Amino acid sequence: MNSNHPDLPLACDMSVFTPAERELHIQNISNMLHSLQNVHEAENGYEFSFPNSSEIIAGVAEFISKERLCCPFLEFTLRVSPHNEPISLILIGPEGTQEFLRLEFSEAFV
Repeated sequence: MNSNHPDLPLACDMSVFTPAERELHIQNISNMLHSLQNVHEAENGYEFSFPNSSEIIAGVAEFISKERLCCPFLEFTLRVSPHNEPISLILIGPEGTQEFLRLEFSEAFV
């Protein structure tokens, strides 16, 4: 659980990006969600599974590098297993993070 920074607001601040950076980040999120295989609840967050490919891993790494700027309350765990098993991105945070993620990534929960 992300208890290191309980005082961080549970909000996304897209003003950290230029308009072009924001558009690229949104497009990357959309691409990720289109390749999403599964979503499972995690304590104070969710685990997202994706195909194990270099392209997806690069996209998820780009997502993490940008998302941590606009959502500093999130903790990210990327797990890449051998043998072509799906990769896993775990997003957790303080209380309310599950609700936040359901709103922010509503495409994943349809």
